[in-house]
Amino acid sequence: MKKYLLTSKKNYYKANLHSHTNISDGRLSPEEMKQAYKEKGYSILCITDHDIMIDHSDLNDENMLFLKGLEMEFNAPHYPGTDEFDDISTCHICFYSRDPENRKQPNSNVDFNHPKCGWCHSEEMRNAREFYGERFEPRYTPEDINKIIRLANKNGFIVTVNHIMWSMEPYEQYIHYDGMFATEIFNTASSVAGHDDRNSYIFDQLLKKGKRLFCVCADDNHNGNPLDSQYSDSFGGWVMVNTDKLEYKTVFSALEKGDFYSSCGPEIKELYIDTETDTIHIETSNARSIRFISESRRKNIVIAEKGSSVTSADFKLSRARKYFRIEVEDFEGKLAYSNPYFIDEITKD
Repeated sequence: MKKYLLTSKKNYYKANLHSHTNISDGRLSPEEMKQAYKEKGYSILCITDHDIMIDHSDLNDENMLFLKGLEMEFNAPHYPGTDEFDDISTCHICFYSRDPENRKQPNSNVDFNHPKCGWCHSEEMRNAREFYGERFEPRYTPEDINKIIRLANKNGFIVTVNHIMWSMEPYEQYIHYDGMFATEIFNTASSVAGHDDRNSYIFDQLLKKGKRLFCVCADDNHNGNPLDSQYSDSFGGWVMVNTDKLEYKTVFSALEKGDFYSSCGPEIKELYIDTETDTIHIETSNARSIRFISESRRKNIVIAEKGSSVTSADFKLSRARKYFRIEVEDFEGKLAYSNPYFIDEITKD
């Protein structure tokens, strides 16, 4: 019997869950963003402008859905003798609203006059914001960040922690974060800026510590360079949502259940468990390798012979393990990432 984790019987919708427009510190308008991403085959876009949540549902059509969200940051103190921002650790979090009608965002003390942040110079936008909870200072401590995550979850948001490498977050900080929906395993903007923001190792650290969360690839695009430039921060990493309909609640439900994979290139077409043989089967686009990963040092990999490719693999499921996940690498070195699957959950009768 096959227990599907990802299936070709449902649709795959391409999504960018982290992006910025000229409402904050991006260069493109929301309308320009829609056109650019639609031309590249995207069906879902979440504009996560800094510290302000805007409803972009007026841009929805039958082939493009806008999710509702924003990004906030928690910065470590600035010490004398260091650059004001470039030398400090920071935590950036994206908040995604379950309810497309929600108007209230986290009540962070962000009434600042940032020269690159468009909404800060608009009294109309500042006054249009609505908040839940008491006003708080976004302090860079695990306790404060976890408090905000808990409050966000309670008020209808799921959250991701973003670009941990770019943020220069130390292990003793990020390992204590709780309540996350996901963390970014790849960030395009960080990558083209020179950071190795492929966070597989960090992600496995979190999983090995018992965190149950998913992984996403995202652009975090600000579009300071042309879309066709080698330094463009658009179209580098995405999420493929595996669900029936391009509707807000349906897509959001699929995200919360982990019915998606993330990629910078390769496709995952199907992924299932043969429950009679405890075998994991995956089908992919042409790949150089398919790697099976768990918390154990012992891994498993299928590598294409020279001059050929692999498009499927089978791996034995060990019920003694805590989780597994799969990475698919193409011939350009680009990766696709399955979500982690927790053995006690997927082996339930």
